Amino acid sequence: MKEIQYQKEGMLFELKYQHAECSYEILVNDMPVMIHFGLGERSGLTVDINQYILKPGKQEVMIRMFPSKKDENTFSSSLTLDSFVKITIGKIIGSSDPMLGWNKRAKGEKVQWELLTYQTPKIEKPVAYAEYKTSFEVDPKDITWKIKGWGESQNLKNDPNIRKEVDAFYEDFKKTLESGNQSKYVSMLQNSIYEEAASTPWDKNALPQITKNMTEYANEKRSFIYPCKNAELKFFGDGKVVMLVCTDMLTFGYSPLISKSAKSMMPKAHTFYLHKPKGSDKLEIIR
Repeated sequence: MKEIQYQKEGMLFELKYQHAECSYEILVNDMPVMIHFGLGERSGLTVDINQYILKPGKQEVMIRMFPSKKDENTFSSSLTLDSFVKITIGKIIGSSDPMLGWNKRAKGEKVQWELLTYQTPKIEKPVAYAEYKTSFEVDPKDITWKIKGWGESQNLKNDPNIRKEVDAFYEDFKKTLESGNQSKYVSMLQNSIYEEAASTPWDKNALPQITKNMTEYANEKRSFIYPCKNAELKFFGDGKVVMLVCTDMLTFGYSPLISKSAKSMMPKAHTFYLHKPKGSDKLEIIR
């Protein structure tokens, strides 16, 4: 973390989404930024996407639509005529100083720009799956960070041992949380934390609190619930990134590691994406 070139000011790229009558995945540069296979709707929310932008120029966006969930163990048979996903991608001047934006607005300076608004076409007939591609451009002057991400990682699709290695990593991650091993938990997430921090303007004085929050989280006694009997590999990042997802109906599409702690009864799905850096023979968390 001490190696991060802190950005006091820079562009924040944001994706806002809404949907109706569907499950969906939204990917930027073939990496998931939002996945929803649950009951109800999760609309009108915003996610930061700086960490998914590895270089300037054209950024690919993919929307995959699936039938919505009817109850805990059943999905609808198809999308409907009213199914849609709508996204808006924009950029805003971000800063470690929360007053910067207000001051710029007070001076009449522009601090926010819309880059893309896209809504999936109307479904003309019931289908079980639909996907759509679009894109947006990022100006080189707006990329003030340098992160490798999965850009130089190894392709994992043809690795004959990948399933065994992924299963072992998930089991190790589960045991790490069950045992409350703080230092190991933080070390397993360090690359992901580093690249998110390196690509986003933030206050470096917040580092002690961030570290404290993570170690306290790892020290909570956690029990794993909704055991996933069936899970499958899912590849992203042009085959360089892999994860496990459940195929059981109750937790379909989500991580097989779901836990709750004594402090909170709200379940948490431990979602992470694995890669093998160039020259390495070990899986690591990249997002």
